Amino acid sequence: MREEGSRRVSWQTRRDEDRGPGQGREEDLARLGLDELTRRAESEVKRRLARELHDSVAQILTQMVVDMESFKLDQSDQRQVVERVDHLQESTREVLTNLRQLLYELREEPSIDSCFVQSVRQLLGRFERSTGIRSKLRVSARWPSRLSAATAHNLYRIVEEALNNVRLHSGAARVDVLLQAVGDGVALTVRDDGRGIQGLGDEQRSGMGLLGMRERAALLGGKVNIISRGGRGTTVRAVVPRIAKEMSR
Repeated sequence: MREEGSRRVSWQTRRDEDRGPGQGREEDLARLGLDELTRRAESEVKRRLARELHDSVAQILTQMVVDMESFKLDQSDQRQVVERVDHLQESTREVLTNLRQLLYELREEPSIDSCFVQSVRQLLGRFERSTGIRSKLRVSARWPSRLSAATAHNLYRIVEEALNNVRLHSGAARVDVLLQAVGDGVALTVRDDGRGIQGLGDEQRSGMGLLGMRERAALLGGKVNIISRGGRGTTVRAVVPRIAKEMSR
């Protein structure tokens, strides 16, 4: 056995010597280059797959959750029907949560679940620098240290959309964001001192993103309330139950 091992070592040594002083390094660099090309190709395939899953499966499931929420409102006096739809919604949300986690992994995007507060703080900093609108973040002492990835992602997008509305439509001088723990869930409030939103009941009006915020909250089993009075600013409040405080183990 020792002789066989010695022969293998000697053969490898002779092969390295035969390659010359620079040839070995060139082959190593070529191998590294091939590995990098392979990694890039794999990443591109993952991104394309993520786009296909998002544009087809994820959006269909999202619309199903929103449609079921509307159906429950129409059937509010039918308790058994509402309970059945609640069960279907919960199952659909679970599938969506698993799918979105897969999409994060395929896109190779960093999760913001454990640094949600810092991500919102940075978002507000960029918003203030680009608009000149004074911004302040307040965080309740009971705000959870970690959120589920889906909850962090959707709450962040709600803040982002609310700030975009402030930027484009409010004429505000100040915006405040408040993160609170409420019962078995969390609440997110974005409040500005602008002119308010005209025609708030028309959720389909383009550019406002109000329906999108409500859809994101509905995906998590929560709701968004929007209060706006002429000249008295706008308040966007999202309350998300239970799932929002799930910790990563």
